[in-house]
Formats: sequence, C-alpha cells, structure tokens
Amino acid sequence: AAGLYESIPNVSPSNPTVFADAVGRVWASLYTRRAVLSRRAAGVPQKEASMAILIQEMLSPDLSFVLHTMSPTDQDKNCVEAEIACGLGETLASGTRGTPWRISCGKFDGVVQTLAFANFSEELIVRSAGPADGEVIHLTVDYSKKPLTVDPVFRRQVGQRLCAVGFFLE
Repeated sequence: AAGLYESIPNVSPSNPTVFADAVGRVWASLYTRRAVLSRRAAGVPQKEASMAILIQEMLSPDLSFVLHTMSPTDQDKNCVEAEIACGLGETLASGTRGTPWRISCGKFDGVVQTLAFANFSEELIVRSAGPADGEVIHLTVDYSKKPLTVDPVFRRQVGQRLCAVGFFLE
C-alpha cells in the first residue's frame, strides 16, 4: 500500500490544529477514488478497509532506498538488491516517473553490480533548520555531482553496506 494512501511530511506537533488536520487527511485517504478502486480490484470489501497512522520523526536524507533481501527480478536468494533515490523516500514510494539507482550485492561474496543508474528528474528535500518544521522542496537532480553516479568506490561501499543490513534483517 506504499503510495496508495496519503503521506504528509513535516508536520510539527507543536501546532495541534495543523497536526489534527494532517491526521484527518491521512484517515480520509482511505476513501479516495484510487484507494476504493484498488481495494475493489484486489477483492477487498470496503467494510473491511482499515487504517492505522504511523507518526515518526522525519529525517532529511541525502539518499533513500528500498531494500529487497532477494532479487525481485529473478528471485535469487543469494543477493540483496537496493533501489536508491536522491532525497526523501517519497520519490520511490509514490511511483514517480523515472528509474532509481539499482544495485545488487551478493550476500556471501560481497560482489556489487550496478543494474541501473538513476534518472528521476527531481529530488525532494527538506529546507529548514529542523525537519519537523521544514518545507519540502523539489530540486532538479544533477547526477554529474552525485557520488553514487560518479564514484564507483562509493557505489560499491553503499552496495555492500546495504547488503549487510539486508542480510542482518533476514
């Protein structure tokens, strides 16, 4: 359901009215046309639809990722694959047009392969002194300045680190 329901970043709990409005908007997203049609297509009766809200402190990352503890393309259980994007994870979760960096790493040999280079046109970042009170802005990505694109050693290190995390989580 990632991307199916509303996610509202950067809501400060210091303003109860704004905070309550954000919670209400997330709850209401259970009944959007898209959500209702998705449940219908999946055979889930509307009366069984339910919602929980996760409230957590937001980080402002340089990179975000989705980690697969086996290959989603060929079901190879001996590798971990990561899909990586610049900035906030909303780029990956929302189905934004474009391709993330895709990196595969062998669980037992640590060999990293670059499967794809990213080409999302924008990244989402938080501009503020603190993430909870910040504004999410869209910036054009200059991949010629991104270490994951231009530095193969950095790319290998990131791939191996994410592989270790995936292996540990299993």
